[in-house]
Amino acid sequence: MSPEEIELEQLVSFLHIAGKLKKEKRRGWIIKEIPEPESVSDHSFRLALMAMVFAQRQGLDVCKTIKMAIIHDLPEAICGDVAVRIKEELQQIPNKEKKEKEEAALKEELKLLPKEIAKDVEELWREFEARETKEAKLLYELDRLEALFQAVEYEKEGNFKVSLQEFFDYANGRLKNKELIAIFDLLMNERK
Repeated sequence: MSPEEIELEQLVSFLHIAGKLKKEKRRGWIIKEIPEPESVSDHSFRLALMAMVFAQRQGLDVCKTIKMAIIHDLPEAICGDVAVRIKEELQQIPNKEKKEKEEAALKEELKLLPKEIAKDVEELWREFEARETKEAKLLYELDRLEALFQAVEYEKEGNFKVSLQEFFDYANGRLKNKELIAIFDLLMNERK
């Protein structure tokens, strides 16, 4: 088999792994007993749209922010989604263990990509995790905000059994971007 054929086979494997995000249900909604919770890829799709809109509105690198949104939960295709809770002791696993599992999963996925692409994906993922650049900070806050859009939609549908207030409380203390705080306020008004 030629190196090109091997590379294509590895890309097929990578894309099959990434495709598992379509079936990986978001654990935060499972914990809240949402009957048909969204998948990680459902979440990532709207997050990528939000990244496109708000990165452009705020004069940031749109392409970088969208790419970061697309890959930010990529390790969850292997290690699964772990709901981050307002209090770490309520989480399924501690943050440190979650990070270790995600690092190992990402490493496994990166082995299947050509070196240049793997480097780009890893750099973007680490940038998001570090939350030091303007794009990463924006995306982190958008990640919180996207969950609120979903929570409001579940509430409007009556598609919940227990309060979803925890999602709003978690995001409320973490939003610093003025424009996103204004969106948060609009979402809170929709709940009334």
